[in-house]
Amino acid sequence: MTELSGELRRMALHLETAAVLELKAARAEPRQGAVLRRRAEQRRQEAARLRERLAACGVVLPPRASRAPAP
Repeated sequence: MTELSGELRRMALHLETAAVLELKAARAEPRQGAVLRRRAEQRRQEAARLRERLAACGVVLPPRASRAPAP
């Protein structure tokens, strides 16, 4: 059970970090913004992998929130 709660925390941290990176990307100059958006996407992908592993263990999670399109 401790391992599952750790995985949930890691998933949440990846999603929160992705959101922060997206906000920074919106304020950054174009080249840096692209790097930040790529890093945000990597965090979301890792969170998705964690979600899949948790689901395989029988953990029921709420539906994924849809992302608003980038401006």
